[in-house]
Amino acid sequence: MKHAITWSLATALLVGGVGCKSYEDERPDVNSLDPRDKGLQSKEVVDSSDQMAASILGDADLNAKPERMLIVVRNMKDETTNSGARTNLDIFLRRLKVILQQKGRGRITLIVNRDELKAMQSAELDTPAPDQFGQGGNNGPALPARTQPNYVLDGQITELNNRGTSYFYFDFKISGIKGPDTGIQVWNGGYEVKVAK
Repeated sequence: MKHAITWSLATALLVGGVGCKSYEDERPDVNSLDPRDKGLQSKEVVDSSDQMAASILGDADLNAKPERMLIVVRNMKDETTNSGARTNLDIFLRRLKVILQQKGRGRITLIVNRDELKAMQSAELDTPAPDQFGQGGNNGPALPARTQPNYVLDGQITELNNRGTSYFYFDFKISGIKGPDTGIQVWNGGYEVKVAK
């Protein structure tokens, strides 16, 4: 009889879902603000990258360019009062990069950063054999040259720090580094948010 009561109670708890949490309870939506947090949150990452991607992909001047844009994405320059903190602000560019890769096909090609490519090649490709006879050459093929970007996408974040809030301004830009647009800022986008400290 005791076993029957124990099994009945266990079954009732499982069926009733007592103590169970849904996925939404455990994982808040990335598009919403969490009242437990302060400062920049995931909502700013999502909103800013969505807005910047729409601006880049919808820009009439960029769309009028006859050649495909070969873009290398660099980093976010941190000019906040908490510069050097544990937050990696490159997350804003990383999400933007993914959106551009998915939606900009045919118009935008993302180029791997030069130093990242060298590190990947060094780790994954066999290096040419050394010159065994001192003739000044090597016994293997040279590593292929990188496709050269003609634009750079980067940004910076600045902060106006007050007693109870901080105002953040994000400045994203695409600059020409090769070809007819060398030295020209061909696109610029801004995003701003004020947060409680």
